[in-house]
Amino acid sequence: MSRKPVALTNWKMEMTIAASLAFLRRFQAQAGDLSSQVQVILCPPYTALYAMAQALADSPIELGAQTVSAVAGGAHTGEISAQLVADAGAHWAQLGHWELRRHRGETDEMVNRKVHRALEAGLGLILLVGEGQEEGADPVAPALRRQLGRVLAGCSAEPISRSILLYEPEWTIGAAEPAPPQHVAAGCRIIRSWLAERFGQDTAQAVRLVYGGSVAPAYARDLLALADVDGLGAGRKGRDPDAFAEIVRLIALGRAQRTDTR
Repeated sequence: MSRKPVALTNWKMEMTIAASLAFLRRFQAQAGDLSSQVQVILCPPYTALYAMAQALADSPIELGAQTVSAVAGGAHTGEISAQLVADAGAHWAQLGHWELRRHRGETDEMVNRKVHRALEAGLGLILLVGEGQEEGADPVAPALRRQLGRVLAGCSAEPISRSILLYEPEWTIGAAEPAPPQHVAAGCRIIRSWLAERFGQDTAQAVRLVYGGSVAPAYARDLLALADVDGLGAGRKGRDPDAFAEIVRLIALGRAQRTDTR
């Protein structure tokens, strides 16, 4: 099965509306038509979503929200629902961030509620999964399988087949280098195996698995050579339009080389 490769970035709380639009102009100039070969998803701050959506009206580049509320609406001051971000122009919701787990006490069960709110609003899922600091520096099958079972509880195969799972071990956040390729390969195999058991082989093969965690152009080729890795999620490098355009180029090149060897 051919899975369209993905390049995504989450700008967190770093980009104003003006900076977001400036990034977009520079990135589009550098990336050219690569956005038609690679599914590019930008997750700006909420404040920039509408302006970015207007600027991207005729572009294949898509937008994601950095998270959504676990409730659909109502008296929840400061919360932003899935419906609101969809209305602002988001196509995706990125859920399960380690920062929210660390600093706001977000649990697997809370992530699961967000998953259902996002699907109800018609958003695609970008779901972060990975082993935590306390589980060591090896891809721990029981930990990953337990997390997947909790965050995807109650989900059916069809929306999951269109989802993106972002594999990011917690210990790689802010590290000088990403996880070693053999570690990433093992973690992605565990995830795809669990998906096959839970939703069937067709769904497991349709889901795009993206690696995140200290992603930079220098390490992209080795990660993209892995059979189960369908793209990369960049943090710091994703706020640099030149570096992110280079990551997109490497993803497109890696997919072309993988296809040529079949």
